[in-house]
Amino acid sequence: MVPALAADLHGIVTGDLREPEVADKAVTEGTDAVLHLAAATSVLRSVEDPDDVYRSNVAMTHHLLERCRLIGVPRLVLASTNAVVGTGAGGGVIDEWAPLVPLTPYGATKAAGEMLLSAYRNSYGMSTVALRLTNVYGPGVGVKDGLVARLFKAARAGHGIRINGDGLQVRDYVYLDDTIAAFATAMTAAPDSFPGTVVVGSGQSFNVLQLHELVCEVTGVAIPAEHVPAPPGEMRAVVVDRSLAAASGLADPVPLAEGLARTWRAWPAS
Repeated sequence: MVPALAADLHGIVTGDLREPEVADKAVTEGTDAVLHLAAATSVLRSVEDPDDVYRSNVAMTHHLLERCRLIGVPRLVLASTNAVVGTGAGGGVIDEWAPLVPLTPYGATKAAGEMLLSAYRNSYGMSTVALRLTNVYGPGVGVKDGLVARLFKAARAGHGIRINGDGLQVRDYVYLDDTIAAFATAMTAAPDSFPGTVVVGSGQSFNVLQLHELVCEVTGVAIPAEHVPAPPGEMRAVVVDRSLAAASGLADPVPLAEGLARTWRAWPAS
């Protein structure tokens, strides 16, 4: 199920956006813009059940775009991912012009969503933006199953974590407030003044072992770690260029150590 919490002119609509009647009720005439965050985001799940992830990430996005077109909603902003690139950057720095070579059905469905946005922008004049997010963390990250969440959960519960492979795979981590600011800018910028695709990240990457060490320092807990075989389809390195984000008015990102400290201070006591 892909839960949707959407504000319309009459209040709050809660439901599964894969159901057309839910999407139609959430997106009504007079809506200024749609911020599309709902998706199936598990890479492992996408490998195990690609059909379900297609319906959640591609068919649902298409229906929202078509709904916007039919009732005259002028703008849709999509939460995308740098997983659309996969090996397209050849192991180098990822920017908005890297070829799309996704490694998993998840990355492929997000790439398809971006292509749909491009089609509706060019065919119908709709203002569409895809924000390619790196690994988002911050207060509330405990609802996710990412590495930052697992580390903080382990620190609070007093147990260990599993690290895939050698732990030298590199990732970019972007703080929640920076992500919110990017969406707010994309939603409110003047038409045609904001790029159609923007990489949203910190521009500084850390490997898993470094992240583990930082969280141990922030929490004051020596979190045990067990190395396990890496799953298929895992990107070895995510290093992004945020030049376009900076040129588009997005502020300098929160440094990882500071963001982790903020996250830990907001973490539930139990």
